[in-house]
Amino acid sequence: MLSPTRVLDLGSGPGRNALFLAERGYAVDAVDLSSAAVKWGRERAADRQLDVSFTCGNAFTLPPDALPGPYGLVYDSGCLHHLPPHRRISYLQLLQRTLAPGGYLGLAHLARGKMGAEAPDEQLYQDGEFEAGIAFSPDDLRWVFADLGEIEIRPMATQDRDSPWFGESFLLTALFRRPE
Repeated sequence: MLSPTRVLDLGSGPGRNALFLAERGYAVDAVDLSSAAVKWGRERAADRQLDVSFTCGNAFTLPPDALPGPYGLVYDSGCLHHLPPHRRISYLQLLQRTLAPGGYLGLAHLARGKMGAEAPDEQLYQDGEFEAGIAFSPDDLRWVFADLGEIEIRPMATQDRDSPWFGESFLLTALFRRPE
């Protein structure tokens, strides 16, 4: 496991991953568009006496001091697959600004063939919808994150409802590292 570092949780929702990481000693900044999700995340952090900085807003348009970086880990469990294809440029610019040299990018996203839109980008724009989000294959992720070093890309391991871990078979997980 990565030693405690600063973490940016993109699309944090109500903070499941942010809280998990904070419990393990990470300093976590979490950002989400939903004010209801951010409010719930703050309440959950307070209930567990965890110091997580939740921000409500668009990570790509927030002022740089809102997400100051550098972060040793940027974790995204659902942000990228909800972005229209042209926003991938903003996503990569955000990583360039916030991910520390040698830092890690962790992803959990809709897996091609399991759930989500699979049409080519041009078709997605013509259709005007992205279903539950855009599905990615391992090769899609390698293409988007070509400037990062791939550590691992694999299907997420399904977990039982009683498990303390989260895992769904329709998701793909990936870990990349930014060069030093």
